[in-house]
Amino acid sequence: MGPIFLIGYRCTGKTSTGKYLADLLKKRFLDTDLVLESTYGTTIAQMVARYGWSYFRAKETETLMRLDLSDAPVIATGGGIILAEQNRTFLTKNGVVVYLYATASVLTDRIRKDENSTEQRPDLTCDGLALETEKMLEIRTPLYHSLACISINTEEYTPKAAAHQIKDELYPGSPIEIS
Repeated sequence: MGPIFLIGYRCTGKTSTGKYLADLLKKRFLDTDLVLESTYGTTIAQMVARYGWSYFRAKETETLMRLDLSDAPVIATGGGIILAEQNRTFLTKNGVVVYLYATASVLTDRIRKDENSTEQRPDLTCDGLALETEKMLEIRTPLYHSLACISINTEEYTPKAAAHQIKDELYPGSPIEIS
């Protein structure tokens, strides 16, 4: 099996679940946002503030296209990576896509509680957080669904339990356990 790409909106648990899943499957874990920040020596928020969203989205695509997929890693992607058709094609052609989701109200609460949100994740619109989340989900949810081989409601699963659920769906009957 190739890479496993985790997609979904902010704070759906892509990074946390991805780390557990990588450990569970004894695979390398990557987070495209962290790779991008490391590559360009800046945070996403700083990049967007300095150069704008279009520039960031272009760098996000470059980052995705340059990932080393040779050892079939588990990859947490940025929430908006699915906006570019080129990225959607890349994800579906190069691996298994797992969609992690939750309701707008739960995501809004998680974003407010997430220490990284303010500093590293810039606002997407000028709307308040709740309205922004609802608007973005309205646009993105059909794209997430169209790519997903597996969908996991992260309101129902902790990141560790979500990782086990993904493993069970990808490898039914497998005895692999987190140590």
